[in-house]
Amino acid sequence: MPTWQQCPRMLRQSPSDGVKEDLGILVFGYSRPLHLADTLESLRRQGAIGLVDLWVDGDQGVESQRRRISVTKRVGDGFDVNNRMYHRGQLGFRKLIMMAMRDAISKYRNVVFLEDDCFPTRHAISSFMEMLDEVRDQEDVFSVYGHHFLVGEENGFSTRFQGWGWATTDEKLKPYLDRLIECYSMNEWDYLAWADAMMTPEVLARIDTTPPREASVTLRNFFAWDETLCLLTALDGMRHRRTTERVIYNAGFGDGSSRFNEQERFALPPFNMVSPNRVWDHF
Repeated sequence: MPTWQQCPRMLRQSPSDGVKEDLGILVFGYSRPLHLADTLESLRRQGAIGLVDLWVDGDQGVESQRRRISVTKRVGDGFDVNNRMYHRGQLGFRKLIMMAMRDAISKYRNVVFLEDDCFPTRHAISSFMEMLDEVRDQEDVFSVYGHHFLVGEENGFSTRFQGWGWATTDEKLKPYLDRLIECYSMNEWDYLAWADAMMTPEVLARIDTTPPREASVTLRNFFAWDETLCLLTALDGMRHRRTTERVIYNAGFGDGSSRFNEQERFALPPFNMVSPNRVWDHF
């Protein structure tokens, strides 16, 4: 019987044969089955559905969530994905995505991250792979992103991380994952004090490049995985490569959104969101 101290070592660290697969596409489902269906269908049509690890959070017995999550899982069952990472416990999307990161870097050399509302165009996966190959040896480039800000992007790069449809390599993600988990594990007041101390004028100039969507606003209020990863990479002077053409359309506003109501300003830079019923116009 293993002791609790041994449990972390029981997590999968690498494939049994020691050889990682070239690409894994991580798709995250919550309680928006229609968004998920569109994203998975796009991946199916571009021949990438067999590369998908589908991560779906659970309801943990919360009746108000059970029906939607059940439908979300049924949507996932309708696609021939590589792996289904379904949960019964309600982990929350922050823990879910960090668990998925840990799993991904043990199995894949290249990883694409898509939340359910990040609709990929027909060229999304090929564009991510082409761009990852271009920046693979550029040590100051952390990620490639497909949902463009349309502001604060110079020569195809941004110094602000964009989490709405992005990709990176196992080697580039690995050194940041433990730091991200450490930040997540802090109590809120310690985290906020740390974040505030890190946001020097030089760092703010790197992360607050997309007004009025400023990373520092979130960082001064609560932990968010994407803004924290934005800060961590900015501290090291990392950049993020924009795909040549826009290949991700975030459709997470309007009905069912927890943060973005259907206001015109969210359809404009730097948000550039689209209505869920218009995503196929961009396929």
